[in-house]
Amino acid sequence: MKKLFLLLISITLLASCIDEVDLGIDGNEDVFAILIVEATLTNEVKHHTVTLSRMDTLVDLGIDSIYNPYTPIRDINRDLVRYEANATVSIENDNGTTYSFSEASPGVYDSDIEFAAEMGNAYQLIILTSDGKRYSSTNMRIEGLAAISNLYAEKTTSESGAQGIGIFVDNTVESGSVQNLRYTYDETYKIIAPNWSPQDFKLTNYEPCALPVVTYDLEIIDREEEQQVCFGNNGSNTIIQAQQGNLSDNVKKLMVRFLDQDNFIISHRYSIEVVQLVSNAASFSFYDQLNNFSQTGSIFSQIQPGFLEGNLSSDDGNQGTIIGFFDVVSVSKNRLFFNYTDFYPEEELPPYPFNCVLQSAPESHRSFCATSPGGGGGCPLSVIQSVNLNLISYVGRNDNEIGSCPGPHVFVPRVCGDCTTLGSNIKPDFWVD
Repeated sequence: MKKLFLLLISITLLASCIDEVDLGIDGNEDVFAILIVEATLTNEVKHHTVTLSRMDTLVDLGIDSIYNPYTPIRDINRDLVRYEANATVSIENDNGTTYSFSEASPGVYDSDIEFAAEMGNAYQLIILTSDGKRYSSTNMRIEGLAAISNLYAEKTTSESGAQGIGIFVDNTVESGSVQNLRYTYDETYKIIAPNWSPQDFKLTNYEPCALPVVTYDLEIIDREEEQQVCFGNNGSNTIIQAQQGNLSDNVKKLMVRFLDQDNFIISHRYSIEVVQLVSNAASFSFYDQLNNFSQTGSIFSQIQPGFLEGNLSSDDGNQGTIIGFFDVVSVSKNRLFFNYTDFYPEEELPPYPFNCVLQSAPESHRSFCATSPGGGGGCPLSVIQSVNLNLISYVGRNDNEIGSCPGPHVFVPRVCGDCTTLGSNIKPDFWVD
């Protein structure tokens, strides 16, 4: 939701350059002061979380989906989000019970105790920021209960005509009013580094400016941790909603995820946990508007984007100072696993998403502090430079003179020989091979 908020503000600012739009706020400085709230209370007994942040700068929202083997990996959430620290956060119910939250990390507030939203009770979120401003939500309650009765995968064709695998949901209404549904998912997949070797480089005592020549110790050692098999993880990044009419009109074969046949993440083994949230009409409308605003094409439509109305407001009556929605929902979850060969037993696995061509280069380089003429002669970075920057992974000896500037070692970009660049080497507790 945070990314969609960022994109929404980007769109409204861009739209204001194209055509005059009344946002109900004075200018860009006010936009960047908006408090963004992410808070969903469920009927699960757990520590619930409220996340607070503010607009800061407009960024390329696609940056976190692109891996560049020649640049350090960034923590996008921490680098690009200005979290709101030192706030006082609580949730109150209409029985007079108050649940306090403490700041677990900057801008992330966890409830002090485990608790669950209960049918029949109303809940209100209250936020007091460090600058003394108070915000609160309307009273929210669980509308009804519904269970995911079936979660399954089938070969299908997307709307664009792509062949792949669809993840489908059926549900069963249990009680209450179940008309507005929202779905999220969390997917986990096995990654196998295609050029993994049991050995790797180890560089010590590296002095790139030493004279008359660079000094260093380069060893080929056994790897000290698991780097061949890892597990990647993605959360859903789109808004998935559905509506149903009554108790007898259960959801049937709703596709919550489409995976292209050539998608790398289904190459070996794939798992997805789908979460169904029973919300209310106000929540459905909010997320529907947010989804519409997040479509970049909408800024050129005849409908001018206004400020997105949630159920949170400032107690001083100032409009346009907070954005978000405090939702109280019931939850149902289900998980499935499958292998690529379950659906495509005779076909090659999807290609690894990076170019893993074997490479070589001179082991060393001339001193960075040398004054005499010289250079690399068009050769790539030396092995010790690349190892120092953690850019490459060892494959073996260069007995076949691989490369335009062959050196003694063959290597690949680190992402091709070390799976920890794309995931964790710790198997999840729920994983079943």
